[in-house]
Amino acid sequence: MIDSLPRCNQCNSPVTDSIEVEIENHGQVKMGKYTRASWECDDCMMKRADEEKLSSTSTIQDDSNSKHHEHIGDASKTDVSPNTPPADEADL
Repeated sequence: MIDSLPRCNQCNSPVTDSIEVEIENHGQVKMGKYTRASWECDDCMMKRADEEKLSSTSTIQDDSNSKHHEHIGDASKTDVSPNTPPADEADL
C-alpha cells in the first residue's frame, strides 16, 4: 500500500492527506498536502515556513541596522545642551 502513495517532493517520504491511511500504516506515512502541483509532507512544510520566517526576520534586522548607523558622526556644539558638562568635568 505504501508504494502506491504519492511521495513528498522534499524528503521523498510517502504522503497522504487521509488520517486513515496513516493509522493503517502505523506511522510509516506522513501527513501532507497537495500544493503547487506536488505533494509535500507537514514536516517539510513547517521546515520551509521556519526558514522563510528566519530569512525575512534577518532581512528586516539588516535594514534596521543600516538605518541606525548611516548618519553617525561627531556631535556639533548645536547638538549639545549648554548645560551639559564637558566629558572631563563629568563625575564618571
